[in-house]
Amino acid sequence: MPIFEDDCYADLIWDGKRPPALYAMSKNGGVIHIGSFSKSIAPALRVGFIVAPWAALSRMLALKTDAGSGALEQMVLAEYCAPHFAEHVPKLTRGLRAKLDTMMETLNEQFGTSAEFDQPKGGIFLWVKLPDNVDTLKLYQAALAAGVSINPGPEWSTDKAYARNRLRLCFASPSHEQIRQGVAVLAEVCRREFGVPARIANVEKRVRTSS
Repeated sequence: MPIFEDDCYADLIWDGKRPPALYAMSKNGGVIHIGSFSKSIAPALRVGFIVAPWAALSRMLALKTDAGSGALEQMVLAEYCAPHFAEHVPKLTRGLRAKLDTMMETLNEQFGTSAEFDQPKGGIFLWVKLPDNVDTLKLYQAALAAGVSINPGPEWSTDKAYARNRLRLCFASPSHEQIRQGVAVLAEVCRREFGVPARIANVEKRVRTSS
C-alpha cells in the first residue's frame, strides 16, 4: 500500500532541524513524497512537486487533467530557489515564530485559562481548546460576522465530537497588530455568544510547551 507523504510544512521548523522524510527512510520505494512552495515562498505561487518511483509517477502523470502552474512561475521559482532558498527559510521561520509568540501572548491576555494550547514546533497554525460549551462551528459564523476568520475544529479532525470546542488559528498572513485585534474580537464574540468569562488580572497563564 503506497503512502502519500504531504511534506509542505517540514521546512517551517523553529529549530531549523528538518525532520527526516518518510521517503528518505523507505527501503522499498513505497512512499510518494509531495510538497509545495506555497507555504515556504508565497501563498499565491501554486507550485508543488512530487518525488516518487517512476512506476508510480508515470501513472499519475497519465491522469493529469489540467495544465498546472504556468511555465513562467516555475522558471522564476527555480531561478530564485537555487541561490536563495537556504537563507530565505530561516528568516521566514523567525518571522513566523515572532507572530506565534504574539498570538499566544494575546490569547493569554484576552482569554486567560479559558483558552488552552500547546506551543507548536513549527508551521503556521495554533490549535486552541476553548471551554466545553463552545461550539466552534457556531463560533465560526459569529466571528466571521465580526470580521475574524477561524478554522472550526470539526473541519480539521477525524473526531468531530472531540474537536467541537477546538479551533485552528493561522498566524502566517496577519500582521502583529492584526493578530492582537483579531484575538480581542474573537474573545469578545466568545463572551457574548457562549458566556466565556472575561480575563481577570490574577488568572494564571497556562502556556504549555509540548515535549
